[in-house]
Amino acid sequence: MSEKFKKIDKEFCITDNSVNVYKYRCLTDGLQLDEVKKNPIGFLMHDREKGVVVRWENFRVDGDKVFAKPVINLSHPEGETIANQVESGFLNAASVGKIVVLEASNAPELKLKGQTRPTVTKWFPREISLVDIPGNYNALANLYDIENHELSLADLENFNIENTMSNTLDAAKIITALNLKDDSQESEVLGAIQNLVDKANKADQYKADLEVKTSEVETLKKETISKKVEDLIAKGKEDKKLTTEVAESLKSDYAENPDGLEALIAKLPAQVSVVEGIKDGDKALEKYEGKTWDDLYKSDELEAVKQKFPDLYAKLRSEKYPNLKD
Repeated sequence: MSEKFKKIDKEFCITDNSVNVYKYRCLTDGLQLDEVKKNPIGFLMHDREKGVVVRWENFRVDGDKVFAKPVINLSHPEGETIANQVESGFLNAASVGKIVVLEASNAPELKLKGQTRPTVTKWFPREISLVDIPGNYNALANLYDIENHELSLADLENFNIENTMSNTLDAAKIITALNLKDDSQESEVLGAIQNLVDKANKADQYKADLEVKTSEVETLKKETISKKVEDLIAKGKEDKKLTTEVAESLKSDYAENPDGLEALIAKLPAQVSVVEGIKDGDKALEKYEGKTWDDLYKSDELEAVKQKFPDLYAKLRSEKYPNLKD
């Protein structure tokens, strides 16, 4: 019994990353070669009505090119003729047909020069035909989805949005992520997704509003701290615990630490004037205001102060000799 097939030791490039005549392209990295190998058949010029004429084997990937060798079906009425045309070089091109599109993208970074339609990023063909011109116009309707529904080139434009989600994502996971009930209707799912899109579109505005509010809070905080420092300084001066010079110094040093300033002022004693408490009409004491024990000692006025103003004398002595006991 004679063999009904003929293996031809000639490699055909069945696909690569180039842009085809329909201005889209199929990425080699996305070719599901295992799916092809399950039934690696082909026709002549994609004409299924005339039957299978070739089976492909010895698949090989080299860079972005995929090669395979044909085994011609000699049982086909045109089998011998086709084999002769392949061997003589008159039929030397292969073309993928009935392309099943699993994922596609309109991403600009995936497009090459001259490409006006999307990039098919995950796919496999159901047949690979022998053709005279690859990418011929007979293959125009060779796009399908996973459920074998025919796609037009116009369908391909929106395929990534409309089809990839239903084919590749777990619906249950989507519903869970959207915090919806298991029996949610499609309209509810789409509404939840649109709500997320709307929020995402407003993200920049939310960020700007937050920055404004944060700035306002910081400004209010600084104003509140500054007001408290001013009030503490004013109270310290009113209570005669701070001189003008000391007040200005503390105001600068404690500009951002009102609590520390309050604790410090609380520990300070009131500054008592040397003339405070004198009786009306007794102006003699005014001449000694601001003078120290040493000043009076040098001017020989110390004894006079002791005799006339014993309270002042006792105060100055205490300041001069704080550890001296009576």
